[in-house]
Amino acid sequence: MGKFPQPAAATMDVSPDDKLKALVESTDIEPEELEGCKACLRMLNSIVHHLGPDWYIKPFGSSANGFGRKGSDLDVTCFLAGIGEQDRPFAIQELQTRLVPLLERHPQFELIEAVWSARVPILKMRFNGWLEVDLSCQNTEAILNTELLKAYARIHPAVKHLVVCVKLWAKAQGVSGAKAGHLSSYTLSLMSIYFMQVHPSLQLPCVPTLEFSLERPSPIFDFSGWRCPMTGAELLSRFFYFFANEFQWGTEVVSIRLGYRAQIASPEFAALSGHPFAWRLHIEDPFLLHRNLNCVLGDDQEVVLRSSISSASWDMSNWQIPQALQQGQLDFGTVTVKPTLQRPSQSRQHQALRESPQSNVSINKESDAEVVADKAKSVASNKRVIAPDPSTVPIPKLATFAF
Repeated sequence: MGKFPQPAAATMDVSPDDKLKALVESTDIEPEELEGCKACLRMLNSIVHHLGPDWYIKPFGSSANGFGRKGSDLDVTCFLAGIGEQDRPFAIQELQTRLVPLLERHPQFELIEAVWSARVPILKMRFNGWLEVDLSCQNTEAILNTELLKAYARIHPAVKHLVVCVKLWAKAQGVSGAKAGHLSSYTLSLMSIYFMQVHPSLQLPCVPTLEFSLERPSPIFDFSGWRCPMTGAELLSRFFYFFANEFQWGTEVVSIRLGYRAQIASPEFAALSGHPFAWRLHIEDPFLLHRNLNCVLGDDQEVVLRSSISSASWDMSNWQIPQALQQGQLDFGTVTVKPTLQRPSQSRQHQALRESPQSNVSINKESDAEVVADKAKSVASNKRVIAPDPSTVPIPKLATFAF
């Protein structure tokens, strides 16, 4: 393996660890936002109770799972106790005929859009003129997913640090968002946790999914004995290296339910959708075991994702923050982060992707088709550029921080 090149003097004013730590901290949810979310939930609770005493409101997603960022939307579902599985026609009927009239008459809610054709029907609203709210009905599976991620977020600050870094990178790189054919933020969180579970130096504890149920309060686990031996930059570097070079793309399954590496042909994944020989990224939903979360990932978008991960791994092997987290401004809702650490220009085989106002992902080539062609040539020739293994390379000890 090669050695990390020594950083140029101009780039040593801020260490990658300090830069990533500041980036994550700058996206923490503000107290005012938390209070606004609580007020919205109280109001929705009072409205939904008009439907009957067994109706409830529950937040889910990043605003409730411990991995939220400043400016995140508030995802909420209303549900009738005793109905376990989502019934799409029932959800649409309840939203259209009972909830919408109640919300239309309420002065603090503004109805923006109704998305009835989605897998989970959603009513998009605005509360008090500023808080974006996505209200679904009987979306109980999302509640369990949220409670599971919350349990992981409580294990150690390092878990939140890596998940938020990966999500920020994916957003800036233009490789997240199911609507555009990319992986969802939730799936990226699962990939981050899975990496921490299977890395031999980390071995993040596996939270048992069978302990979660809508019929009883979420369990509290004691993993206080677990410690993270890596700094923030090391975690992110090894995450990218793992998925660029070690993860068996096409046969291995990302499964935080198991917490260990296994192939899609394993009996553990007998119910998982997707052909066992399909050369795709496989991610198991930890509760709906038949659902392969690659269902939203387009073929071209998957090629771009792999290329972007390889580029980020290369950046960090050169002791640089991934280029997507350095260029320009990172805008996430109401937060604007302006990194000050500048990357020296380099000529590399893979250039970073950037967001485009015309499309969700554009690259500094003429078309995405060229990326697909390049990938096909690379596979055909069985040649690729591999970044140095972070575990074998001495890392410069600047102003690093440990968890």
